[in-house]
Amino acid sequence: MCSRLVREDALLPAPRGGYLDINNWRRREWSPALSAAGLPARRIYDLRHTYASFALDAGLSIFELARFMGTSVRVIDRTYGHLVRGSEDRARAKLEARAVRESEGVVSAEN
Repeated sequence: MCSRLVREDALLPAPRGGYLDINNWRRREWSPALSAAGLPARRIYDLRHTYASFALDAGLSIFELARFMGTSVRVIDRTYGHLVRGSEDRARAKLEARAVRESEGVVSAEN
């Protein structure tokens, strides 16, 4: 039995509990799933990059994405920042919209 502590609330526990053996999982589950889907071989880690790219394209902020992915804003910006197309335009539009609401008395300067 493994002497290291195992979290009981693991998202994807091994069939008998504890941690998955990544090599077994890759051989038994990942590779057959890719074959069945007609996809070329790829790393499991590529899913993380796909998720991050899709999330940024959908408009999530790098702050939100960093929280969801369990990493820092600095890492997200360094790795995926080039994918945040139009972020300056979106930021400008949000600030301008707030200024309009404030001028209309919908929001105060203190909020």
